[in-house]
Amino acid sequence: MFMEERQKDIVKRINETGRIMVSEIQESYQVSADCARRDLRLLESKGLLQRTHGGAIAIEPKGIYPEKTYNPKDLPEVDEDYMTVAKRAIQYIKEHDVIYITTSSVGYYMALNLPEKLEFTVLTNSVTIADALRKKENIAVILLGGEMSHRGHCHDFYTIQMVKNIQIDKSFLSHSALSVDFGASIHNSAGVAFARAVMKNSKMNIGIYPSKKIGRNSIHSVCTIEDYELIITDEHVSEDFLSQAEEIGIKVDVAEL
Repeated sequence: MFMEERQKDIVKRINETGRIMVSEIQESYQVSADCARRDLRLLESKGLLQRTHGGAIAIEPKGIYPEKTYNPKDLPEVDEDYMTVAKRAIQYIKEHDVIYITTSSVGYYMALNLPEKLEFTVLTNSVTIADALRKKENIAVILLGGEMSHRGHCHDFYTIQMVKNIQIDKSFLSHSALSVDFGASIHNSAGVAFARAVMKNSKMNIGIYPSKKIGRNSIHSVCTIEDYELIITDEHVSEDFLSQAEEIGIKVDVAEL
């Protein structure tokens, strides 16, 4: 098989299955790992795929503006990448920590899987997350209130005033998009001031970003990527992002699926 035929077939397989690993290319086309990676680099340069840690995934469109009544508990199925990141983030929680959990789907998955043997406090501005934690007797829940959005969370003036009076050990944050050049960004400017207030009062800010959110930009900047002490993502993250993060000294924890 000629190189052009192999690469065309690789793109076809990615578009059909959503992803491909370097090891699969080696086995299917009887080529070396270096040859497989060169194929992926070339195809990425043409905009036909996105390289990841150990392979590549299909190109996805930029983030879609969320529906006005979007709620993570209404999702028809669990995204494996999001769940993987959520479970890795939980490993950073220690006894008696005071933590903030993001209102996004990955934060909701964290809430569903929080440990039952540790005693700690959770701050949340999401009524959905608060309800998920209501019966967990080992967890003290502080619900940050204010005017509630149709998505079931608060981030207005009153919510910000509450969070300013609480010292947080670790904040687990996720926004619409994350890139090295633009940092964390979101669709709705109303959430910017709240996110910054949380980060200012937190000893450690941890970005929990599934690979689907990385390498993309939304509308309103929340913070620079350097404002995170740690970023947790999954193994489908772009190799370019990992290289760029390493160059500027950003610690990235890549969770295996």
